[in-house]
Amino acid sequence: MKALLQLATRARDELAANPRLRLGVWLIVAILLFYWVAVVQPERSALAVADYADTASRLASSEAVMARRDEWPGLLAAAQESDQALQQSFWRADTEGLAKAGLQETLERIVADLDVRNVAIESGSSRPVVGVDGLWQVQARLSANYSAGTELKLLHALATHPRKLVVDRVDLVRGRQSRVLLLVSAYFVDLSPDA
Repeated sequence: MKALLQLATRARDELAANPRLRLGVWLIVAILLFYWVAVVQPERSALAVADYADTASRLASSEAVMARRDEWPGLLAAAQESDQALQQSFWRADTEGLAKAGLQETLERIVADLDVRNVAIESGSSRPVVGVDGLWQVQARLSANYSAGTELKLLHALATHPRKLVVDRVDLVRGRQSRVLLLVSAYFVDLSPDA
């Protein structure tokens, strides 16, 4: 401690005796003060301004949402309607057998209104969709003889069915006995009893 006091006394004496040294110390203090004012303060100010702008933006968004709160019941009703319409487009079955039978019956109804002959509908594979719990893909194969143009009507009927049907494969064999071969998938929700 005594050495520190002696060092401070010596520095004070040197500053008092040497005007150039005093000027140098004041110059260093001025440079440090200028650095603090010119560099450190603007960075802090820029951070404060950015934080203020972010907070103001979030506040404006919240106020916009609150201004529309009278519309919320209508928006909720529209969302519920949309959800219900989406739910209606999914197939439902309690078991795998009922799912296959439902898909097969739908395909039979579709081809009943078309000019096709020698119709054969066979159940295909069924498997859970990877990454989506409670959703199963059920397939069926449909083959039939058709007359020209009927294949397009068949594809249109499948594409516009109220419950979504996916045509995985189409093979057309043209000739005297033109034949169409389709692999059709339907996606079922709640296929297992524990879902």
